[in-house]
Amino acid sequence: MTTAIAALSNALSDIITQTSQAIVAVKGQRSAGTGIHWRKGLIVTSCEALRQGDHLRLGLPDGQTVETELLGSDASTDVAVLALPEGTDLPVVSLGNNQDLALGQLVTTVGRSVRRGLFASLGMVSQISGPWRSQSGGQLDQYIEVNLSLYQGSAGCPLINADGQVVGFNTFGPRRRILTIPATTVNQVVQQLQQRGKIARGYLGLGMQTVPLSEAVRQQHDLANQSAVIVVSVESGSAADQAGLLLGDVIVTINDETIESVQQIQTYLGPQSVGQALTVQVLRGGQPQTVTVTVGER
Repeated sequence: MTTAIAALSNALSDIITQTSQAIVAVKGQRSAGTGIHWRKGLIVTSCEALRQGDHLRLGLPDGQTVETELLGSDASTDVAVLALPEGTDLPVVSLGNNQDLALGQLVTTVGRSVRRGLFASLGMVSQISGPWRSQSGGQLDQYIEVNLSLYQGSAGCPLINADGQVVGFNTFGPRRRILTIPATTVNQVVQQLQQRGKIARGYLGLGMQTVPLSEAVRQQHDLANQSAVIVVSVESGSAADQAGLLLGDVIVTINDETIESVQQIQTYLGPQSVGQALTVQVLRGGQPQTVTVTVGER
């Protein structure tokens, strides 16, 4: 008689075996990670798995290795896209909807390493919530944290739901937490690459520096800021230049959000920000001014 546990075990094994056929190892002199054949000819992995300037190869399920190239990446969402050479016979993974995930659901992953071969892990969704911004300023559609066990160098391995569908890829977050980049976010980056041939980034054309605000300035202008951002250079012809931002302007809010660091401003410059209008409040010569800046593209 087949027990429920045996049935679950067999089902998980089948899911991992099937998904592994679309999983590759990503290897360079200093790079190591797992890649997913996301769309025909396109391998998705984590930016964390890559090192700038590295010569990359893919380890295929049949044991062969092939050359690849980085087609584009968005470090703010941790999504990197590599090329699968033409003529390489590899199935595409079955994609699912990450919005259907729920707290406590069982999930699994499978990765491939040039040295270790295949590995798998079973866990559950340990935390889930709505959209959020990464520390690099990327807008992600959903916060997903899982309690899977991953090897060092396995960033980019898929998160697989109970139906055997890939709903994102896993990467290491702060304090070695395992976070999942949701499939909806990955699809946005891949689609932009396919449509435009590159992954755009928002650009203002400003040189900036964080500066403290005196108590007198804070009280005079009723500011909550302990610090702000001063403009130290403006690139000629840039979005900031066209909007009228000037050397010495002190940026105190953007879209009514208090600005206290250069890093905060960078959160407004992800791929999705190109063409968006930002309402920027500055102190110019000690007097408040409001400037509207349309984000440019780098």
